Amino acid sequence: MAVAGLRVLLLDHGQRRSPIFRAELIRLRCQLLDVLDSVQDLPAAMLRSEPDLILIDSEHLDADLLAALAATVASRHLPVLLFADGLGPDAMRSALQAGVNVVIVGGLQPQRLESVLQLTLARFEQDDQLRQELDRVNTQLADRKSIERAKGILMREQHLDEDSAYHRLRRLAMDRGEPLAAVAARLLEADQLLRKA
Repeated sequence: MAVAGLRVLLLDHGQRRSPIFRAELIRLRCQLLDVLDSVQDLPAAMLRSEPDLILIDSEHLDADLLAALAATVASRHLPVLLFADGLGPDAMRSALQAGVNVVIVGGLQPQRLESVLQLTLARFEQDDQLRQELDRVNTQLADRKSIERAKGILMREQHLDEDSAYHRLRRLAMDRGEPLAAVAARLLEADQLLRKA
């Protein structure tokens, strides 16, 4: 996975090693978009520069950093690499929960930055695929629940058995050229409206 051309936003959270990162990113032909000194600058910098990756060099993890990072990743999902000294298991877990893809604990070895960036991109891609699969499964589950509830409405209102209600729902979807779940959702909305009337 090539890192040349990668647009990087660097947050120097107390370590003051940004010149080392800057030199190595230049050597790797990455584009360093900005160096931030404060976590409060992260949201504005994200809008302004639209990075491909966030690199954080942190002396310690604090609640402000984790909260800002979680909010940033929630608004725009992208790879996050964290260098930190002396993190314990709980702090590492908190960093991963906040959206960090790779945590490097201990000293900075500039010659390893390329492989660590590649690992971060690969890990992000894998996490993203898992998230998409989870979203797809959750959508399917929600669709099935809607279809079951819609069948229940047809069974109640039109005195149909379950099989007949399913076929009626399926026929409605085919006649309208819409997915079964979309027709079921509309039937549920109509039922709620009628109950409120």
